[in-house]
Amino acid sequence: MPYWTVEQEKLLLDLVKEGKTLEAVAEALNRSPEAIAKKLKRMRMPIPEKCLAKISENKVTKDTPTTTPKLEPLKLEQLPSPNEAMGLMWAAIRRLQDPDVGKEEAKKLRLIIQGVKSYIHLEADYVIRIRHVETGMLIQAKHIATHLQLQINQSKSPGEKAKLEQELREVQQHIKEMVEMGIQEPRKEPKETKALE
Repeated sequence: MPYWTVEQEKLLLDLVKEGKTLEAVAEALNRSPEAIAKKLKRMRMPIPEKCLAKISENKVTKDTPTTTPKLEPLKLEQLPSPNEAMGLMWAAIRRLQDPDVGKEEAKKLRLIIQGVKSYIHLEADYVIRIRHVETGMLIQAKHIATHLQLQINQSKSPGEKAKLEQELREVQQHIKEMVEMGIQEPRKEPKETKALE
């Protein structure tokens, strides 16, 4: 919301002194009734009783029934991809730039943009967390493969060795599938070499 100018503050005081309704004051100043009340409070001005009554009528209380229908969560396959979400956001941004956009539509478009931005951030955070778990699984599978190889080398009976070799093949297949899916181990930082003296 834009800052209050000196002229707007003067007009606000004049309108309140004239006994205008909260809606009339809000409409004249192109602001919400709640914004008018907050401004008067910041100016240490009493809020007219008429205004207070209107604000309390508009407030949602715990007992006030809402008309919002119960929201059902979407299934995972119904969620938009990040590209689809970005496309929606840019469509909303483009629409905001059109000269025929009304105040209510602009509010809705801004809510869509904010919601999509939040969705993209959550999606990115989710993917990063999943990648972290997958990387841990790959590292663990490689450790298991190394341990199985050591056990195979130390096994004494052919039956035990065959069983361990079968387990190793299964683990190696699992590692191969993870690598094919794009799962990678974190890069190791090169150790700093000490300068020769």
